This record gives sequence, C-alpha cells and structure tokens, in this order.
Amino acid sequence: MPKPLNIMLGAVPFGCRNVGDEAILECSVNVFRELCPDCRITVSTGDENDTSLKLGLDTCDLFGFSASYNRQRLLEVLRQQDVFIWCGATGLSDYPEDALEILRAAQEAGTKTVLWAVGMNSRLNPVKYEVLPGKRRTLLSLMTKCSLGLVDAIALDEWRRKRRARRKIAKYLDAADLIILRDTESRDEVLKCGVTREIIVGADSALLLEPTPFDRVRLTETVTAALASDVKKVGVCVSTSAPDLKDVPGFIRYLDCMVEDGSAAVVLLPMDPAVDAALMAEMRARMARPERAVIVEGKYEPAEVLAILSKLDVAVSSRLHMLILASIVDVPIVGISPGSKMDSFMRPFGLKPVGTVEDWDFDLLCNETKRLLDEKTAFAGRSRVVRKDLMARLATAKERLRQVLIA
Repeated sequence: MPKPLNIMLGAVPFGCRNVGDEAILECSVNVFRELCPDCRITVSTGDENDTSLKLGLDTCDLFGFSASYNRQRLLEVLRQQDVFIWCGATGLSDYPEDALEILRAAQEAGTKTVLWAVGMNSRLNPVKYEVLPGKRRTLLSLMTKCSLGLVDAIALDEWRRKRRARRKIAKYLDAADLIILRDTESRDEVLKCGVTREIIVGADSALLLEPTPFDRVRLTETVTAALASDVKKVGVCVSTSAPDLKDVPGFIRYLDCMVEDGSAAVVLLPMDPAVDAALMAEMRARMARPERAVIVEGKYEPAEVLAILSKLDVAVSSRLHMLILASIVDVPIVGISPGSKMDSFMRPFGLKPVGTVEDWDFDLLCNETKRLLDEKTAFAGRSRVVRKDLMARLATAKERLRQVLIA
C-alpha cells in the first residue's frame, strides 16, 4: 500500500488574521484533499494551534516572513515533504524574495514545488522596491545633484532592486514542477520576468468558499439590526497597509455622502482586524452621522464574513478579497485599487476601480456606489457568467495539479 503523500503549504503569511489569506488556505486545503484524499498536509502558519484545530492538519513555523526564522528548521520540515505548494495570494509582487527563498529551499531539499493560484501585480511592492522618503532617498538625491543630473541615482537604485527580484522569479519558477497562476495578467507579468516554462491560468481558490448560515454568525445586536434593516447597506473596508489610503478626510466625506439622506447605512467590515479596524473606527467617529454606520468588530472566519457580505447591497473596498468574496454572493463591487490585481479581477465584470489608494475620485466613487445600489440584479446576472468561467479555469488547474501530485 503506497504511503500517504506529504504536502506542505506556505509562502503566504497564513495565521496572521487576514480574512483573504485564510479563505485561500481553507479552500486550497479542500482542493488538495479532494485530489488526494489520503494526503497529509502541513501548513506554515503564524497561528499553529488555531490552524491545526480548525482545519485538522499539521502545522509548522511561519517561514519566510521574518529575518529571524530558522532556515535549518525549514529544510528539516521540507525534507519530510513530497510536495511544497506556494499557496495563493499576490506574493510574486508583494513579497517575492521572502516566498522565493522558501521555494529555493524546497528545491534544494529535493521536494517537488508547485505554485497554486499565485498572483502578481504589474508593480512590485513599493515598500521593498522603491526608494521612499527618508535618509536613503535624501542621499540618492544628493548623488544625483553631484552628477549634475547625468545619473538619476534613485531610478538606478530602484531598477537594480527590481531587476534582482525579477531574475530570482525567473530562476526559481523555471525550476518548479508546476506553475498555476491566478489570472492571465499575472501570467503576463511572470513572462516579463523571463520565465520560460509552461504557465497554467487558474483562479483564486477563495472563490470556492461557501457561507456559514447567517443565523449562526455571532454578531452584536447593533450589527445584526443594521444588517436586518430595510435600508440599503454599503459594506466598506479600507486599509492602512502599504501603499496607504490617501485622503482619509475625503473618504469620510464619502461615507457621509452615502448616509446623508437616510436611505442607506454603512457597514464597516475589517478584512484584517489588526490593520483595518482602528482606521475604520476613526472614520466612523468623524462622520457627521456616525449612528448610520456600524463596525463589525472582532475576528470572524472567512465563511462567516461571506455570510455577512451576503446581506449587503454593494461592497466597497481597497482589499481584493472583500470583492472576491462579495462576488460569490452576487453583491456588486466597487474597488479602490491597491494594484493591478484588483483591476484584473474587476475587468470581466465590466467594471474598473474608481482610482487607486493613492489617487481616487470622490465623485466617481459616490456615483458608482449609488449606481450599483440600484443595479444589484443586473450585476448578479453578470457575476454568474464570470463565475462560471472562473470555475472552469479552476477545474482545469485542479486536473493539472492532480497529475503532478500522483506522478
């Protein structure tokens, strides 16, 4: 009798309370168990106990997102695996070198390596690959002046950083056993890095999530009453994560605009409570009519968040996975883009973001929200067509993954 296949999932900061990442993990685990029912799964996570109890699997340290993690321990864990899977999210642009280090270690250990539904923005993470205001930028500006403008030291420094990252992407992805990316735009960006092997286009695993029955979601009386009210409900999530949302006062003015005539209420829904909740609490406190907005406070499982989203009439967010989850329950979506990943997701719906987190349009945001509040049925029809295509891509990706797992 063959031994069970040992699969390790990682290269994403699982266990750090981000609803999107946890939805990816939960749905991916279900996919791998469907393809290989006897497999033994180990997840690299920042919350080993909770992840193990919730999903019924083994866990190990969160490798790759701290300079202090034990690389020897990583190699020990990888040598016990048959397959290492870089499991979703947008790490190819958000934190490529952190994740690639784990991929490299797996390849060194002789373990099969797979990328499963990973995404890539057209812009590498500015915090890591652009020279932000500070001492280094000041020094490089001085160097540019000293060259009499012949050398743009800032541009040169950024070019070197990005070239290094893209060369690493090409090197370690070409050595992988299977590459499945989230969308065609991610594939195009990876090809620009110089990757030469076959790339399969799948879809985000979180699209497979199913909601918890709403009556089993433990909410405060205030939030429950707001979600049960007859007024239309605008769900909102914005984040302080990099790149930061610019013009917070303008966004508060937008919230006031949504509730001023009493026909709609705002439901503030943090997708990462540790990062989002404080900003949204501040926004609510500064609204002209804060009683017309509620905050969903505390930690909720992805399926519970999906149940909450199902009660909304439109979802507005700078976080991609709030829009992905909203689309599952046919709730119209409005995006404030943190990068090309959101543009790529919204395009099949015939929509585009109302701007970026750095430069968004107040009037466009107000008008688009109000338009979609009145077009929920039409959006639902389009959403089902898009979802059918995404599910077909996932089915193709699952079959290719099955072939690699059983080989």
